[in-house]
Amino acid sequence: MTQNAVALPPELHACVNEFLAQANAMHANYKYDAISASILYAAARYNVHGFVQQDDAKYFSREQFVTYMTDLYRRMLDEQLDVLTAAAAAAADNNNPDAAP
Repeated sequence: MTQNAVALPPELHACVNEFLAQANAMHANYKYDAISASILYAAARYNVHGFVQQDDAKYFSREQFVTYMTDLYRRMLDEQLDVLTAAAAAAADNNNPDAAP
């Protein structure tokens, strides 16, 4: 199971769901890989914009910022792998009456 899970405040789940809905709608016109790359690129751009605009460079080096952001993404990715693979396994078990409890 994921260690150091990201504690996303519940009020931000609606924001996440809006991004996912937009990504799903984009799938009608773009391939998954293009959407995924675009989301990652947009996240990088947005987060760097925040770093620059908030003048965080006064407090953190570029290397510290990159290390923090990559660690955060790794934790989120690991957490979602746990969540979604468990959900997929549970759904498969519910659709398979011969699956072991």
